[in-house]
Amino acid sequence: MVNSFIKICSKLKKLLSSRPVDKHVSEIVKLLDSGEASKHQGQCFLIAVQGVEDPLYLGLFAALLRDLRDYVSIEADVIQVRSINGAVGKGVRSGIGRSWIVANLINNQWARVYSVLIGPVAYRSQPLFWRSFLTKYSGTALNLWDNMKALDKPEQLIVNDIQIGDLVIDTYLRFRPSPRFDVNDHFVLMILRQALRDLDLAYKYFSSQKPQLYLSSYSCYVMHGIPARVAVSLGINVRTYGNYFTPGNKLTREHLFHVADTSQYRDRFDSLSPSQKQIALEMSNAGLQSRLSGGIDAATIYMKESAYEISGEAVPDVGGSVVVFLHDFFDSPHGGYKDLLFTDFWAWICFTIVTLQDGGVPFWIKPHPNQISQGELVLVELKKKFPEARFLSSRITNNELVQSGMCCGVTVYGTVAHELAYLGVPSIACARHPHFTFDFCRTAKSIEQYRFMLLSPNFCPLSKDEMRQQALAFYYMHNFDLTAEQYEFKSAFVRYCKIFDVPSVNPKESINALNYLTKVNGWRAHIREILSEIISL
Repeated sequence: MVNSFIKICSKLKKLLSSRPVDKHVSEIVKLLDSGEASKHQGQCFLIAVQGVEDPLYLGLFAALLRDLRDYVSIEADVIQVRSINGAVGKGVRSGIGRSWIVANLINNQWARVYSVLIGPVAYRSQPLFWRSFLTKYSGTALNLWDNMKALDKPEQLIVNDIQIGDLVIDTYLRFRPSPRFDVNDHFVLMILRQALRDLDLAYKYFSSQKPQLYLSSYSCYVMHGIPARVAVSLGINVRTYGNYFTPGNKLTREHLFHVADTSQYRDRFDSLSPSQKQIALEMSNAGLQSRLSGGIDAATIYMKESAYEISGEAVPDVGGSVVVFLHDFFDSPHGGYKDLLFTDFWAWICFTIVTLQDGGVPFWIKPHPNQISQGELVLVELKKKFPEARFLSSRITNNELVQSGMCCGVTVYGTVAHELAYLGVPSIACARHPHFTFDFCRTAKSIEQYRFMLLSPNFCPLSKDEMRQQALAFYYMHNFDLTAEQYEFKSAFVRYCKIFDVPSVNPKESINALNYLTKVNGWRAHIREILSEIISL
């Protein structure tokens, strides 16, 4: 009882604080608060900045604006996106976390910091008065809910020429949280109401103020995706920084995701000279060898541990079997790739298991090596639903599975496809995955085509040598097809982001990492790139 009272008092103290109780925030303010207005005369450029409650982006965006102001006069507005993401779950505690009272207390704290480093708040996703919010959007949301229930592919729901169905689904999966999308759940209605408000606010702001640039963390989920998509639809430059490997990724009408656009990878590689290709393949071979030997390479730095680290786990006989590689059920399935054949990862794995079982195809299932803790409960449910399905330890490496004789890998869009190809094993996917322009992974474009592929797992589209060469080509394009400055920027950005993955890290370290990032030549090149875009408008 005493401990509970102390915890409640501690939380209330944090909520009632004038600024966020975060040592990283105070250090960032010390570093970046110059107190000086822009000295430049002439045209003033407007930049909109996503005001997320994360010191990583507070420091990053403030540093970007500080250095842009070295060249031109800039004003900035802040868009606070706290809403459904205020809490995870659907109970009383989560309701309090999403309430307008808590939201406004927290928003006010962060607004005070953002006003010092960036600028005033343009709008907040969370309504100040809940009753007026319900009155304004509930009727339309109910109609949209009915429309969504009637769609064969609810992810294709469109409002005011903006696709929001995929954002609604991913928001539901993450913040409900649930491994499966239930369109009949009233939580979907809550998300739709919020989506309508975000659309309304974003259209009003971006069409009236017409900023030259919008800086965002991610482009998935309702809170990130809607303002980003509205801005793009209105011809406004949008850059996202939520992906380690594509810092400052520019969104387009054709590619609305914060992950890399890989549609030109193969053409660009094919355009290299023979000598350039040779160097590229050698670089890729060294990188993949490092990964397969148990190291964390440039492409898997987000992993908590290597998927190829030898654990000593007993490896079952998977000879002639398909291995299905699970994804994190709560991750956003639509957050990076188009043409996903299933609504969520649960629907995908259930269809895959039933198809393989009915077809008499031997298979094993390998859990995602870095899934969140809730994923363990989903695995328990999956094993109960399919008691005859055979599961592997996530600690068994893909090297060991290949050596044991697996015949084919199955994924939705995972990087495992090019890893297997390098090892001489084909794969099957069912979304526009990063490797879709290459041939080592068969990509299903319909449910029936996916079923056919699952039932013909021994089909190999290329020789082992050709698969290996294409896997190396992909790896090069995905990791090394950068100028020296771009690679330097990416490496320093990853270093900065990784600091915040350690909860107990000293704030001085994050400041050092931010200082290092802003001193590299790649940072200055990025600043010049942004300047050239906003000035040319």
